[in-house]
Amino acid sequence: MPKMQMRDYVLALALLCFLFGGALMLSRLGTQPPQQWDMSLPWSLSEFHTANAQRFADEAAKVTDGRVTITVHPGAVLGIKGPDSLRALENNVVAMAEMSGFQQIGSEPILGLEALPFLVDDLDELDLLYTKFLRPTVDEAFARYGLKLLYVVPWPNQYLYTKRAEDSLAGFARMKVRTLDKNTTDLMERLGFIPIQMPSPDVVPALASGAIDATMTSATTGVAQKYWEFLGFAYATNHNWASNMMAVSQDAWTALSEDDKEALETLAAELEPQFWAIAKSDDVKQRKILAQNGMQIITPDAEMQAQMRSVARPMWREFADRVPGARAILEAYLAETGRPALDAR
Repeated sequence: MPKMQMRDYVLALALLCFLFGGALMLSRLGTQPPQQWDMSLPWSLSEFHTANAQRFADEAAKVTDGRVTITVHPGAVLGIKGPDSLRALENNVVAMAEMSGFQQIGSEPILGLEALPFLVDDLDELDLLYTKFLRPTVDEAFARYGLKLLYVVPWPNQYLYTKRAEDSLAGFARMKVRTLDKNTTDLMERLGFIPIQMPSPDVVPALASGAIDATMTSATTGVAQKYWEFLGFAYATNHNWASNMMAVSQDAWTALSEDDKEALETLAAELEPQFWAIAKSDDVKQRKILAQNGMQIITPDAEMQAQMRSVARPMWREFADRVPGARAILEAYLAETGRPALDAR
C-alpha cells in the first residue's frame, strides 16, 4: 500500500475510534434529549406528600444537571384520581404519579396488605414490614405494569372523624362513614357502620351534602380539608396504615441515560427516610391544628379498642386465602413481631 494511502487509512481508523469512544463517553455522561415529565398527585397542595414530591422534583433537576425536569400537578388537576393512578402510568398518560397502594388493589391485591386492620401498630413495625418482607413483592407488582417504583412514604396515624361522640361502638350503629378501600369497608361493615367507599377529593362534598356522617383518614388530610367545618370529633383509632408509592413509567425511565437512572435511584434512596420522618412529625403538628379549630381528639377506651380489634384477625386470614403470596409474608411478619401464627385461635 502506498505511504499516502497508508497514512490516510491510519488517520481514518484513528478518527473512527475517537468518534466511537466519544459516543460511548457521551452516552455514559447522560446526553439523552432533555426529559420533561408530568407528575400527577391526588393530594392537595398543603399536604406534606405534595411538598415531598416537589422536593424530589427539584432535587432531580439538580442531580441530572437539568436533563430531567418534573412538573408536579397536585389535587388531581390532570383528572387522575388516586384509584386511577396505576393505570394512568401504565398507559403513559403521565410519566410519574404517586398513589396509595390500597387504592390499587383492584389491579394488584397484594398492595393492600399493609392496610389490613390492626396488622401494624406503629411506624417502626411498618418499616420492618417493608424492609424485611414486603418491598420486593411491591417492586415486582409495579414491574408487571411496566412501572418502576422509586420510593414509598406512609401516611401518619389514622382517625375516625364523627359528628358526635359515643361511649361505645354500638352508638355508631348505622352511621354512614367514608371508607378508603376494601379492608376499611369490611372493617366498618363488621362493626355496624354503613361504609361508603370514595376517594379523598370526594369527601368534603359528601360531608357538605349529608351523604356521609363520618370519615376515616389521617390528621394531615383532616386539616387540609378542614373537617372541623362538618365534624366535631376525631377518634385516634389507628386502625390501619397506608403508604404512598411514587412510580415512573418504564418508557420514561428507559429514555434516561444510565448515569441519570443511577442519580435518581440514589436520590430516592436518600430522601425516603427523610420523608418517613416528616410523616411521623406531621401527625403531631396536624393534631394541634385540629384541636385549635375545635376538634375534640379522643383516644378510644380499652373496650372500644378490643371491639375493633376483634374482627381484624379473621380479615387477615381471608386476605391470605384470596391474595397469592400474602400468606408467606403475613406469617413471617407475625413471627418477627412475636404474635401468634395466622391460623391461631
